[in-house]
Amino acid sequence: MYTQSRSSPDGRSPGSSGHQSRPGNSHTAPRPQAQHRSPSLGRKNSASSMSMENIQSLNAVYNTGMSSYIDPISSPTHVPRSGRSSPLRSPAASGHSRSGSFGGSPLPARGSSPNLPASSSADTVTANMASQLPHSHELRQVRDNVMVDLQSQTKEMQRENSALRKEIEIKEGKLQSSMNSIKTFWSPELKKERAIRKEEASRLALLKEQLRVTSEENQHHQLTIQALQDELRTQRDLNQLFQEGTVKPGTSCSQSDLDYETLWSENERKNKELFLLRKTVEELEIRIETQKQTLSARDESIKKLLEMLQSKGLAMKSMEEERGDYDRVKSKMIEAEAKVTHLESSLEMRDRDINNLKEELLKYSDNSHQLRSHGSHSHHHMQRNGQQNDLPKVTALQAIIESKEKKICQLEKQLREFEEDLMSLRSNGAVSSEEREEEVKQLEVYKSHSKFMKNKIDQLKSELNKKETEMLTMQTKVDTMHNQLKDQQQHIDVLKESLAAKEEHSKILSADIDSMRMRLEEKDQLLEKKNKQISSFSSEKNKHSSELTEVKDMMDIKERKITVLQRKNENLEEQLKDKDKQISTMKERVKSLQQDTSNSDSALITLEEALSEKERQIERLKSQRERSEGERQEEQDNLTKENKELKDKLETLQNELAENQSNLLDLKEHASSLASAGLKKDSRLKQLEIQLSQKTEEVNELEMQVKRAKESVEQAAANKEAAEKSGMLEDQVKQYRDEVTRSQQEVDRLLEILKEMENEKHEKDLRIRELERQTRDSNKKLASIKHREQTEKKKNAQLLEEARKHADDQSESSQQMQSIVRQKEDRIEELEEALRQSVNITAEREMLLAQTQAGKQTVEKQVEELTQEIERMKKHLQATNAKLASTSLSLQEKEDRLAQLRADRKKQLLEVMEMKQEALLAAISEKDANIALLELSSSKKKKTIDDVAALKREKDQFVQQLKQQNQNRIKLMHDNFDEEMNGSSVTDGQGPSPDQEEEEGIWA
Repeated sequence: MYTQSRSSPDGRSPGSSGHQSRPGNSHTAPRPQAQHRSPSLGRKNSASSMSMENIQSLNAVYNTGMSSYIDPISSPTHVPRSGRSSPLRSPAASGHSRSGSFGGSPLPARGSSPNLPASSSADTVTANMASQLPHSHELRQVRDNVMVDLQSQTKEMQRENSALRKEIEIKEGKLQSSMNSIKTFWSPELKKERAIRKEEASRLALLKEQLRVTSEENQHHQLTIQALQDELRTQRDLNQLFQEGTVKPGTSCSQSDLDYETLWSENERKNKELFLLRKTVEELEIRIETQKQTLSARDESIKKLLEMLQSKGLAMKSMEEERGDYDRVKSKMIEAEAKVTHLESSLEMRDRDINNLKEELLKYSDNSHQLRSHGSHSHHHMQRNGQQNDLPKVTALQAIIESKEKKICQLEKQLREFEEDLMSLRSNGAVSSEEREEEVKQLEVYKSHSKFMKNKIDQLKSELNKKETEMLTMQTKVDTMHNQLKDQQQHIDVLKESLAAKEEHSKILSADIDSMRMRLEEKDQLLEKKNKQISSFSSEKNKHSSELTEVKDMMDIKERKITVLQRKNENLEEQLKDKDKQISTMKERVKSLQQDTSNSDSALITLEEALSEKERQIERLKSQRERSEGERQEEQDNLTKENKELKDKLETLQNELAENQSNLLDLKEHASSLASAGLKKDSRLKQLEIQLSQKTEEVNELEMQVKRAKESVEQAAANKEAAEKSGMLEDQVKQYRDEVTRSQQEVDRLLEILKEMENEKHEKDLRIRELERQTRDSNKKLASIKHREQTEKKKNAQLLEEARKHADDQSESSQQMQSIVRQKEDRIEELEEALRQSVNITAEREMLLAQTQAGKQTVEKQVEELTQEIERMKKHLQATNAKLASTSLSLQEKEDRLAQLRADRKKQLLEVMEMKQEALLAAISEKDANIALLELSSSKKKKTIDDVAALKREKDQFVQQLKQQNQNRIKLMHDNFDEEMNGSSVTDGQGPSPDQEEEEGIWA
């Protein structure tokens, strides 16, 4: 690394006047090599040469550590932007520098300065050591601490960046999986995934903002590292200039023109040099201890020399004067050293203040990490606050620097006084040549130290200028951020107003929905009441109609009974007429027989008996006829009374029906007026009315069919048709029952659908509650953010007032302001994008709320429709049940009527059969009597024999007819209705009428 050595006897290097440049390396300043010693120093006495060698070795070691720092403005080569270390310093070069500086041995490295001779005194050595070593050691410690802290901060920030990137990758994977699942059909699970995806998107936005904040913090830390590296570079350049005696024109203190790439590439090299500096500090401490020992030995040797001079007999006065002058100079040197130590302590205080400021910056950065979830703007406010809190400390530093400048002026005055004293001593000639040389060296050391302090003051002034420029930039940042905060607050106020308006609108809508629900419930209750009234009226109507039908049926039955009785009376009258005719014929026969036969007394007796019996029978028949006529008249009277009563009932029922119909019409009109808002309800009611009318028509048709069936049962003898009709009616009843079961199944299905819809409604209500809770949480977060913004505004206002006080004397950096303005414009654009994203998120939430409300309304409509359908089905079920009840009642009535008709028919058949049996018995008895009369007659004519034979045949026929009649009667008792009908038709077709038989028997 180092190619130049101090080989000239005066200590100057051949290339000290200029800089040599090589390809691949930047400008290298001339540096003394630690291993070369000047011959003049080796020839001096051991004590003095040892002290000066120690001082020069310390300077050489300090400068070898600084030799690698290069002026970046004058370097012809640039470092690439990839962040790697440039080939300015290779490991071999660094190892060479180590070996050159230390030599692998604890011996002190030596080098010659250009203006110092080889000999010096112990006091000058102690002064030089006291003035330089503590300051450099403390600066190195401060720099080491700062560099270690910055490295740890950068590592922590890199770790946080890697963790955030991993989290972002995990979230992106989850988002891709959720996007793949979104392609499926719309479902509540997918809605949940969508909500989760939105939350993850918001989290990703927060993580991105955190990444951006961390990147800005990294840049900020890099800038602080750059500033510290610039301070190190300037300090090493000042030390180099202190050794060379002349300040280079190329080293300017303007750090704004430094390139970021060169500093980043030299970071590794600086770390290595810091490690070397630590080792050198340890070696220097060892050397300081050795030099203290040598100083104590030299003090003892000086005392011995003074005693030797006194013993040689020199003049005590001159020695005492020189001793006093020496003591005075020594006291002044001690005072100057004390002042220098005081200045160094003040510098240490400044460095401590700088470290405290850096620690506060770290604290603020930690606070910004904690507040990163609340948004990037809060972090910027915290940084701004942290940087603006530096303002009073910078002012304190300016005051300290001014005090140091005053002290340096005082030291310069004291140096001038020392020079005057030295000149006076030289003029007096009391000072020896060696002492003069030592004083000259001391003066040069003081001059170099004053130059060093002046350079340090210039450096501090440049730092002050830097701070002032930073203050200007921070003030502009504060102004821009204040404006941005105002804009954001206005936007937040607008969003609050919109949210409040939306909340009011949602409240109004919810109140409207509640009122509509209440109205719908009231209308439903009214409709239920009206339906109940309609059902009650319809049931009453059905009852009245059933009563009417029953009355009509009773009237028909009574009329039919009257007709049957009239027919019976007519038959009995005809029979009586026939009997009268038979009696008249019998009387004529008796007269003829009396005229013909005088000897037939027994026959006459029998005939008289038969006639008496016949008269008795006639009387009985007459009495029966009178009774039947009386009963018939009574029945007619009763029937007329019942007809009148039934007519009155019919009139009252018709009036009630008219009133009910008018009430129904009024109720229908009221229901139509109530249901005018809902067209669907009206249409469904109309459909129900149409269905009711159809059902009533069907009921009327069924009633007509029943009447027809009754008439057919009563009139027709064919019972098969009635049975078929009853079977048809049973089939219809089965069909109605099937319809009832189907309607019940449909009702169950609708109830299940209702349950599902209610469950969905419950789930949607829960989601709406969750969304409302989220909105409340977001409102709370907004309120907290607003409170924080207000507090930050107050702090910013205070800081602005403090900054405006200091902003009167600051007006320089326009280019930096332009770059900062550009950065702020970019930041404003980013904030606008973030605001747009937040607006989009709020719009999406509003869309979600609107969708949920629309879904809720659709669900409510579906529930209402389902309830209406269930009510309609219930009504249909009630109507079908009423129809079933009416049909079952009509069937029961028909069955009862059929049973009554069958019973009447059986009774009539039995009566007819009894009448036939009685007529046959009477005919048989007559035939027996005729036969007996003919047999008792004494005449045995052929005619009488033939008559007897004919009478016997007729008797046999009558006996057979009796037998058949008895068999038919038995069949009627045991066989079915159809067999009885067939038997009756057979008997009617086979046997002749009893009147004919009687006539035949009588005529026979």
